[in-house]
Amino acid sequence: MPHRPWMRSILQSMNSTNLSQKPQRVIALTGLIGLVCLVLLFAALAASINTKPYMPPKVAQKYMEEWLIESARRVAGEVRLKHVQAIEPFYLRRDYQPVWMDSYELTDAAKDLLQVLRETAADDWRQYGYELPTLERETSRLSNLPKQATAVEVLLTDAFITYAEQALNAELLPDTGEGDHAIRKVAATQSTGLSERISEDQIVNLLAESIRRNELDSLVEKLTPSHPGYLKLRKQLNRYLAISNSGRWYPLPDDLVLKAGDSHRLVPHLRWMLSQYGDLKKGALSWLFKEAEEHTLAPSEHATIDLSRPEFLFDDTLAAALKSFQQRHKLSENGELDQATLAWLNVPPYQMAQKIALNMKRWRHLPRELGDRHVMVNMADYRLQLMNGGSAELDMKVIIGNLDRRTPVMSHKISTLELAPTWSVPRRIAVTSLLPKIRRNPGYLKSKGYQLITRVNGVDQFVNPYDVDWSKVSANYFPYRLVQKAGDDNALGTIKFLFPNNKDIYLHDTSQPQLFNLDKRALSSGCVRVEKPRLLAEKLLRGYQGWTRNNIDSAIDQNRTTRIRLQDEVPVYLMYWTTWVDDDGNLQVRDDVYNRDLIAGRPAINPVTL
Repeated sequence: MPHRPWMRSILQSMNSTNLSQKPQRVIALTGLIGLVCLVLLFAALAASINTKPYMPPKVAQKYMEEWLIESARRVAGEVRLKHVQAIEPFYLRRDYQPVWMDSYELTDAAKDLLQVLRETAADDWRQYGYELPTLERETSRLSNLPKQATAVEVLLTDAFITYAEQALNAELLPDTGEGDHAIRKVAATQSTGLSERISEDQIVNLLAESIRRNELDSLVEKLTPSHPGYLKLRKQLNRYLAISNSGRWYPLPDDLVLKAGDSHRLVPHLRWMLSQYGDLKKGALSWLFKEAEEHTLAPSEHATIDLSRPEFLFDDTLAAALKSFQQRHKLSENGELDQATLAWLNVPPYQMAQKIALNMKRWRHLPRELGDRHVMVNMADYRLQLMNGGSAELDMKVIIGNLDRRTPVMSHKISTLELAPTWSVPRRIAVTSLLPKIRRNPGYLKSKGYQLITRVNGVDQFVNPYDVDWSKVSANYFPYRLVQKAGDDNALGTIKFLFPNNKDIYLHDTSQPQLFNLDKRALSSGCVRVEKPRLLAEKLLRGYQGWTRNNIDSAIDQNRTTRIRLQDEVPVYLMYWTTWVDDDGNLQVRDDVYNRDLIAGRPAINPVTL
């Protein structure tokens, strides 16, 4: 059928459209193919970036053998392995495959181990032998070099064995071996449970078994305290190390004295110090203000400055921060920069980090589980807490041993309470403290309730002090025992809390309660005097039939000496923490009254007494 004119025009239009679309389709198809190729290219690049480099077993074996056999004396160019005789067979059994490295990256267990090594060695208490400078340097620049990665591997194993030896053999326990009392490493026995030294071979076997069980992370954790107090100190240790490494810290002048309303060139630096220590809290919107950083930068000594500018003003906010600092150091909370506050502010952060690290070690004296209910004494803070379910049921002051008879660190269990106790005077106290008084006045014994006892043919006999020629009695010749009867003059006061130990240490009341009003209370002969003994006894005897508070008071008031055996013994820990983190997350710092914070042979950090 012949095309009509209008149909012809439509067909011509369609043909021309088809002819014009062919090049466009070709272009579109080409563009699509190019786009797909581009996407595939970027995907390949992304995959190559995200794909972890792999160290073939044969390569690992080659370099491990080199470090352990040929170059054991110069690993990473400088370190002589301490335990190569034990390490080489360990890796031989593993076909020289790494345990701390995942090809060219540190495993989580390796990162945990490095953290533990850092915090253990941070106090410089002794030479730990971890080769930390080399380890830090090599791990900080790890790359896809098999020789470097395997060097880090063997260094970590060598350091682990050294650390495990120290931890398992109670070599990381401070405050032991003091000659003030009979010497016994109480905590060492409890921490190891063994009388023989743990050998490096045993440690290597322990390492191999933990790897077989896929529990390497757990092994590192078990060798380190896991108490919340330890972990909180770890955070503070890292804070002070960061301050030290910042390069911005420097001490304030020794004669600097400031109070609210004063202006001074160094106020910005004081502000920076308190912000770094956590006492000056950053405002919620402080990041918005450009000048915030300027307020913590002190101008140079010879710079021309305008002291009327706000950054140089010792304002109320800074005074509040200084009060926080003073509270944490148990100083007078006056909000002023006085000499005592300045002395503590000027303790270099690295020295404070050392102090924190040493206090972290003190947690190693304690069992992993403290007990839901226990008594905790912190000698450095002169305080006792009866803990119950993680909170303090009681909190009171204590008096601790004097500097010649320091209260030892101990971990025991209160087994017995003695109401209206008698006191068998230790011979040392009898000949040094009481004998001079008796020589001057033999009647002193009767006035204070002492009985003089000697032993004749195996039988105790009471002696009249006036029948003794005291001029012939001396520290070398003292054939008597002194026993003080219960009563108001009894040195032990009204109650004694006994926990068996061979140092004759216990908790007790005192006949001199006024001494609790003193701030510094290192006054006893070694035992711990408690401020509220009757209240402590009431809490410990709660639920014991017949021992209400009224019955306790009655026995004491009648001087009726009574021993009560606890059915459930209560753990008691006599600890010495000069730094700890309180419930609000603040680092508390105290004087080192016993000079136990001796670090690298340097004197204790007690700046207030300088």
